[in-house]
This record gives sequence, structure tokens and C-alpha cells, in this order.
Amino acid sequence: MNKLIGFSLLLISSFSFAKMDIIPLQQTSEGHLEIQASINGVQGTFIVDTGATGTVIDLNQLAKFGLQKNDEPMVGIRSGDKDSGTIETFTVDLKSFSVSGHKVNISRVYTNNAAEQFEANIVGLIGQDALTELGALLDLNIPRLLIPESPEDLKKLLGDSQAPEYETIQLQRSDMGFSFVDITLNHHELRLLIDSGASETVMDQSVLLQLGFALDQHPTAKSIVAEGIELPMTVLSGTTITLGKAQLKGDFFASDFSALMQTINQDQQRLFVGVLGNKQLVELGSIIDLSTRKLYIKH
Repeated sequence: MNKLIGFSLLLISSFSFAKMDIIPLQQTSEGHLEIQASINGVQGTFIVDTGATGTVIDLNQLAKFGLQKNDEPMVGIRSGDKDSGTIETFTVDLKSFSVSGHKVNISRVYTNNAAEQFEANIVGLIGQDALTELGALLDLNIPRLLIPESPEDLKKLLGDSQAPEYETIQLQRSDMGFSFVDITLNHHELRLLIDSGASETVMDQSVLLQLGFALDQHPTAKSIVAEGIELPMTVLSGTTITLGKAQLKGDFFASDFSALMQTINQDQQRLFVGVLGNKQLVELGSIIDLSTRKLYIKH
């Protein structure tokens, strides 16, 4: 597959005259979004992952960038149960960090083996920390990152305030830094993590069963958990997810999110049950702005 190297352009829309830098992204056959980044002057291919609170470099790729992990481990959380959903994580100190030529003022990121579930050329994840520091919007329509020159350029991109092209949905933020969107699944009020690192929307199968939904075994789909173990996935067929005024109708995958649910969910809040992935974010014509915690859905 030919790789598209990210580069910066000046976008001047003939419709809105919005000025901003564009960083094109390459969508893989698995539905992930690739971008080029430089760590300590060394280039690598990363996944743009709004579901990761911090940028992550694969543990097996540290030598490529001349890096060493710090001594004290911490516990990272991912999909899976209480055992497979935890991952040993370390901090890493950087000398320099840039994304497609844009300097990122972050000197400490993380390392673990989470990137092993992605394509073989992937060396890590560009997380919320870097996207927020850049002030970048993730446009799933193209796909690309957009960096406005000013707040006014963002308004021009999104359309006239009297007749906006996009519906604005406020994202919720957890104490750990995850960004969620409130949804209705049939008549159940729930919450999904905005996750560009996931190719599909996936929800916790135990919760879906408790809510009375029927699940079928999917013939081929599997989720990858600790040590590369593949687990069969189930599917929720013919249902509707509503967010804002938009509706997503179809079949949705189900897996085990108990580790994340145990860590994230709090009393008096909507129940977090899974992730809203790229396929559905594209269907919604989404632009994600993590800096202001807003999801823009095209009318």
C-alpha cells in the first residue's frame, strides 16, 4: 500500500474563506487513520487515536527513536476484562516531537505494547494530549487534521451561524480525560467514548444483555486483547443509536469493556458502555474538536 506522507497546506475554502493548515491522513484497509510524526528527529507512522488520553510509542520501537522508558510503571486501561483490560505502561521523556511538521510542545509521552493490535508499520498512537496541544480538529469527511489560524476561521468552516452546516454536540469529559458523547440506544440513555482508534462502534455485551437486547455470535469478527489473544465478538442487529438529532441505524458489535467501565463509570452519570468508532463517525460527517470538547455532525 502506498503511504501518504502528511504535509501542511493552507486551506482557503471558496465557500467560507476559512484559513487553516491541513494535514492529510491515510485511511488503512482496517479503517484506522495514519499520520506521520517525528520523535527526536526520527519519522514514524502513527494512528490518530482520540480514544487515547495520551500519546503512546510502542514499547518495541523505543530504540528506533533513541528512547528509554522511565522506571516506574503505571496501569493503563483498554478494552477487555479486569485482567486483559489492563496494560503495564511507562512514561518516556522526549527531546523533540512534531506531527507532520507542526511542533508539539509535549516532552513526556507513554509507552506500552498497545500498538501491537494495529498494522505492522504502526509505531504508536497520537492521542488527545497532542491533538489538544495542536488545537487540531479531526475531520472524518476527508479524512484530515485541520488547524485553524484563528477561532473565526473555525466558524467559517462550520457554516453561517444563522444556517449552520453542522449540529454541535457537547462532549463530556471524565476525570481521567476520556471524551464521551451522550447517546440513546432505543430508549436507554448511555454514553460512548469518541474513539478514532476504533474502526467500528463496539459496546459492552454484558450491559446489552442486561438491558434486554439479543446478541448473535458474529462468524468472523474478533477483538484483540492482552498478549494478542483474539476473542470472538457478538453483534447487536437492527437497532438505532441516537445522538443529537442524528440517528445511526444498523448492526453494532459487542465485546467486553468491563475494565474500562469499572474505571470510568461514576454514580449519577450516564453509563459508559463502549466506543463510537470511525465507520459511524464518517457516516455522521463528523468533525471532532477535543480542545473545546465538541463534536460537529454534518446536516
